[in-house]
Amino acid sequence: MLRIKQSIINQLLKGCSLDELKKAVTTAIALEFSTIPPYLTGLFSIMPGSNQRASALIQSVVTEEMLHLTLASNILIAIGGNPDIVAIGRSLIYPGPLPDQIDNDLQVGLASLSKPQLKKVFMAIERPETKPGEILPGEEAPQPTPVDPGEFGSIGQFYKALLTALAIANANNPELFSTPRLDQQLDISQWFPPVPTAPAEGKIRNLDDAALAINTIVIQGEGIQTEDDAHGNQEGLRLEGKPRHARLSERILPRHRHGVEGGASANEIYPGDGDGGYAHYFKFGEIFYGRELMPDPEAVSGWSYNGAPVPLDESQIYNFLPNAAVSDYLPGSSASVAAQRFYDAYQMLLTSLNQVFNGKPAAMDRAMGLMYQLKLQAQQVAQCPVGGNVSNLVAAPPFMLIR
Repeated sequence: MLRIKQSIINQLLKGCSLDELKKAVTTAIALEFSTIPPYLTGLFSIMPGSNQRASALIQSVVTEEMLHLTLASNILIAIGGNPDIVAIGRSLIYPGPLPDQIDNDLQVGLASLSKPQLKKVFMAIERPETKPGEILPGEEAPQPTPVDPGEFGSIGQFYKALLTALAIANANNPELFSTPRLDQQLDISQWFPPVPTAPAEGKIRNLDDAALAINTIVIQGEGIQTEDDAHGNQEGLRLEGKPRHARLSERILPRHRHGVEGGASANEIYPGDGDGGYAHYFKFGEIFYGRELMPDPEAVSGWSYNGAPVPLDESQIYNFLPNAAVSDYLPGSSASVAAQRFYDAYQMLLTSLNQVFNGKPAAMDRAMGLMYQLKLQAQQVAQCPVGGNVSNLVAAPPFMLIR
């Protein structure tokens, strides 16, 4: 589970200036973006045509991280700001902590897909907050989230505080959402699978829409459930004539489910994301444990990885040079040429995404093309051995120019 400096959360809870509010939303955008290079590196390390189930699960998480980036950017646009995606992308350094004082204890690196990378990085990033006595599927004993009073809070708490800050700002300034610049916001219905929990088209018109967007971000990733989780994410649906409240529920995965139909145990968790799938931690868990997550009345959590196989054939995974930068490759070598082409395509992608969220949402068409080009360039990089003492070590697509 990621943690964030408690001082950031406390500042939001007591209200802040518009500039500070924009900075907090920008922190959310940077967080969502910073997970994409590690996940893409794992995805690109899968040899073409192999490990198809694992590839599909990672791709679904990457797609949802892009969705979260979009929803957070739409919130920023609605309150008068615009993100600098180029600056965010170029500021990331691996291995290292995620940006903006987010969990300095977790060192995130870029590496091939493997069981250690899944457990120590992917699942560590996405792990839900747990309290003493609570146990997640696949765990043999409870692993409560470390508590540092006054030092760190969870990312879920950060998003809840962000919504509180938006509500305070909206109460103090009813004009906060008066000019949401809808024409500059990206219409998610054109680019992402249907998302019932998100506001219409993913666009932010008012505080309620911001609440729906934040709910979607958190339940898909960190795992906060809305109040009616036993019957689907009703707060995330646009129900005509029924009021919706601009707040997050107190239910945090894997909080106990009380009064659930079918006589569920008080210890049972609900790993769903509100949109018919599992939250990111559990998707990665299926790859790590090698089987689909299924209800299990015999398990303490109510769930276990005992479903259909999710095979991971590690012989069909490229052995990437970890934490690669363009500067790692000998100038003029095939690895250097291929790596530079990948990095150039990545920079063009950053530029296109920056245009998308800075007044030109139609640029998403070019950005999607560049995402496909990025995958093709990554495959070219992986064809270049880099030798050394490891015979099967190959060049990795670099998301950094220099170390």
